Amino acid sequence: MGELNVCFQIDTDNRENFPSAIAFQSFKNQRDTFYKIFRIWEENHSVPGWTFQIALGSKIRSMLTLHNDAINYYHFARLFKSQLLISCIQNRQHAEVEDDEDILQALRQVNPKKLNQLQERLVTPQPSKNQITGPTFPGVQEFFKDFILFAFNPIFYVHLENCLIYEIIELNDTQFNNSEIEDSETTVDEQTQQNFITCLSSLRLLAKMLGLLVALPYRSESNNFKELVATQVEVRSKVLPSINMQLCLHDAIALGKLSLTIPWISEYLAMMDTVSLRLPYYKQTLELLYYIYKAVNHSDFSASDTFLSQQTAILLKSTLNWLFELPNFPKDLYSTWQKMYKVREFRSLKQLDKTHIQKMMLTGEPTVSVNLSKCNLDKLDIINEKTLRICCPTIEASVSVSNPNTNFNNYNPNKHIKPVTSQLKSTKSAGIKHLELQLEEAFFHGQPASTQKTVDFVSERVASTCVKHICNTLLMTSRETNLNNFRKILKRKQEQSLEEQLFINTTNFKASVVNDMNAAATNISKELKDQCETCIPTICELRVTQSIEALLAEDSLPSVKEMCVKIATRLATERIHQWIQSHIVGGSLFIKDMELELNRFLKNNTPLQPIQERKHNQNALSPTTTTDNLRELIWDLLESGDESLTLTTVSTTLDNLYQTLNERADLVVGVERILYSLSTDLALFLVAYRSDLFTVKVQEKFIKVWAMSRCKALESDSPIHRIFSSRNIMLLAQPEKAEIWPMFGKFIKKLIEKDVLDVNSLSDQCVALFRQNWPVPTLRHLSKCLTEVITDFKASDMTTEKVKFLLGWIAETYSEIEFCNSRH
Repeated sequence: MGELNVCFQIDTDNRENFPSAIAFQSFKNQRDTFYKIFRIWEENHSVPGWTFQIALGSKIRSMLTLHNDAINYYHFARLFKSQLLISCIQNRQHAEVEDDEDILQALRQVNPKKLNQLQERLVTPQPSKNQITGPTFPGVQEFFKDFILFAFNPIFYVHLENCLIYEIIELNDTQFNNSEIEDSETTVDEQTQQNFITCLSSLRLLAKMLGLLVALPYRSESNNFKELVATQVEVRSKVLPSINMQLCLHDAIALGKLSLTIPWISEYLAMMDTVSLRLPYYKQTLELLYYIYKAVNHSDFSASDTFLSQQTAILLKSTLNWLFELPNFPKDLYSTWQKMYKVREFRSLKQLDKTHIQKMMLTGEPTVSVNLSKCNLDKLDIINEKTLRICCPTIEASVSVSNPNTNFNNYNPNKHIKPVTSQLKSTKSAGIKHLELQLEEAFFHGQPASTQKTVDFVSERVASTCVKHICNTLLMTSRETNLNNFRKILKRKQEQSLEEQLFINTTNFKASVVNDMNAAATNISKELKDQCETCIPTICELRVTQSIEALLAEDSLPSVKEMCVKIATRLATERIHQWIQSHIVGGSLFIKDMELELNRFLKNNTPLQPIQERKHNQNALSPTTTTDNLRELIWDLLESGDESLTLTTVSTTLDNLYQTLNERADLVVGVERILYSLSTDLALFLVAYRSDLFTVKVQEKFIKVWAMSRCKALESDSPIHRIFSSRNIMLLAQPEKAEIWPMFGKFIKKLIEKDVLDVNSLSDQCVALFRQNWPVPTLRHLSKCLTEVITDFKASDMTTEKVKFLLGWIAETYSEIEFCNSRH
């Protein structure tokens, strides 16, 4: 007998849900008889010569007719469906864990060496040309199949069909969202992944049973004759199936949940007879599946707007491949679908969804918005090898999810070793864990359905809150502490290099701090983990208790609330522990922080030339003082034009700048970039507001500073290469002085002649200016400025000559644009 049976449900199984006491008593007798029949089957079905129909057929028919009332049939159909899921899905999952532990324990005792060899051995499946077979009913599924076949009760069939369809639709609407406690938008936790496998397995099982039930009246051995098939198609073509698969498919495309819908639809269609699959409705469904298959094959997984992940594509292609190869599938329709596919050019799932929406709008039927789902299921990393092994009979466990290019055809799953588990856990702990889960399930069976939903909701939200507390409080504090300690290490390393008068080589310096980084990351990770273990359980239990007290019904017993608190705390703690193991253990997060800090430190503190080759003048102004002087001059020019500013002050400031750049050994890259940028701005403000001070002598001092070899080292990021930018042109245009533009043009020409500014860079800046809309006066000034640049300019080669002509053309174009605008 299965370990778990359908427990009493307080919401649906009480006396109030039956029309009379007789009906309620009859259902209890039916329930007891059903489990008696189940026990007889388990004890005798493997005995040679034992026949289900002879032994149990009459008992089943008598049990179903104990009370011919629709309510009784409904309750029994629901019991049958629930026990089907428990026996074939829930009990099987528990048995897999125990079987794995028993097998490993036995191997460990018999031959540990062989166990190690099995763990290390990876065997590639051998090719096979075995024919694809349809759905089977292994294990306990055989009981439920035979029960349906030999019940011979059409009333029971109708109620069971209704229950199966209702459960399928409910499960098909299940939401699976990405984990809020993970960094990636597509990552899910282990519990969500397990819930998906359970939901998908349940859907496939229910769809298979529903297909068996629907196809039961049409079982025949003569469906291969074309004349008989055509007659049957004509007679049955007006009847629609009880479940709207086309709507389910279109909704799956729109909501991004094909990985949940297509497996059970394929299982259902695989149970249909040859005639059914040629009916108009089913032909349209199969055609849509064909288009989906082709669209999946054309999916670009590198695109940002892709509808599905690589794992989803593997699952869909494998499932549909299996369906298309079944003997009852109408393969003669392939050519017609392919022609229609080429005509409609359904190259993506997005086109299929758009076509569906247009069709629904024309017919007035409701459409589904993609925004209804928090995160598309098909994009999540929720499908693993276990999912493929369960849902794809042709590839089994041999498919690696990480390799989407694997050939799924011609695999024989029986010719390779299937690993039973990825980790060797103790049998004792696994048994205790299994017992605890059974007790929790038994507890929830005795409570309203809302109780379990409340516990699941509270555990998820509390786990998310605790993880955010770790990230925003504990982790932030640990990261800051670690970075402060790491900065001290970097400073000490730098001082050692200065004392030894060594040039700080970037590669060597990074290599010297690797061990310190790893040690610091390991220590801080351990400290953070200890902090989490100390404070998180208290916070978790407190929040769970408060939430359970607020959300559970007021009449809930204290013992029920206490048990709910314990279960929710366990679930939340497991989620938090998974996050900690993924993000904190190992110190990778802190390593990234330290690598960024190291790069920032080297960028701002590494000199551009060896220290021993630099002379240091103690009397030269410090970089900070020079920076302040430049900023003060610029602000005075910007605010009032600074009529009191003299040529001597400007010259002295530029001399001090040159001395600071050339004679201060404590100058670092970050400050040096600022000085070059400020000197460029000073030159522009002098041109704009005090052109009388922008003499030839001052211009030469600017050129002397910018022509230094140290400035050349910063050439790729030099502000000189942005001197003709939109920002600077607007700056020069604000005073509205026409006389400054020819002066600026002559200065630009000097920069080119002194090899401070590259003529190609200037042309690129001019072309960029040409793409923008400028006022007519500014265009006039630009034309004059560029004319001064190219006047008497001597090109050194053919390339420079072409650039000269380009600048001339731009100057003329500016003038023509001005002329055209003035005419209007």
